[in-house]
Amino acid sequence: MVVIFRTKRLCRGAVRCERGYTLIEALLVSVLTVVVVSATLSVLESGQRTQARDSEYALAIQEGRVGMARMTHEIRQAYSILGTTSSSIHFNATIGGVDEQIEYNCNEPQSGTSYLECIRKEAAVGAALPSTGSPIIKNVLNGTSAEKESIFVEYSPNAIAPDLVTVRVVLPAAGTLTNKEGLTHHIVLTTTAYIHDMNIGA
Repeated sequence: MVVIFRTKRLCRGAVRCERGYTLIEALLVSVLTVVVVSATLSVLESGQRTQARDSEYALAIQEGRVGMARMTHEIRQAYSILGTTSSSIHFNATIGGVDEQIEYNCNEPQSGTSYLECIRKEAAVGAALPSTGSPIIKNVLNGTSAEKESIFVEYSPNAIAPDLVTVRVVLPAAGTLTNKEGLTHHIVLTTTAYIHDMNIGA
């Protein structure tokens, strides 16, 4: 009797195990799967947007710093100032042992955008500057409706014969991103160039 009873219990357990999932259980598993996959995809998409935003932010800072470093390095080498405005500076300088005439103009419209850009022009001392130049700093907000302050903030002691030039460049933190995922604040880079060779060889 004991042996038969155990056989019946094993049989009932086996039949119960072969029943499979009910329709409600299958639907619940499907819904949970969709929820988990949707949440995972949402996190991945958000991560991609954040990564693109942060990359543009870092690139905007890096490009602004490189352009600003070149500009101020050459301004420091100036020995004669030929003209200044709130958005440009024109000077003679000795760069790498060669006398050059250089102009930085940061009031040039940037094609396809509402920004301005800083253009560098160069020529031999006494020669005419070319009509076009190479962009040094792009996406400049100085002088636009977004940022009224000029890029060359101060010429000390005066704009005619300065020995100290303060430069302030304002850039969009979003870089070139045009969608709503970009950062909305501005990057402000400021530096001062001391012109230590003023009037030497002029």
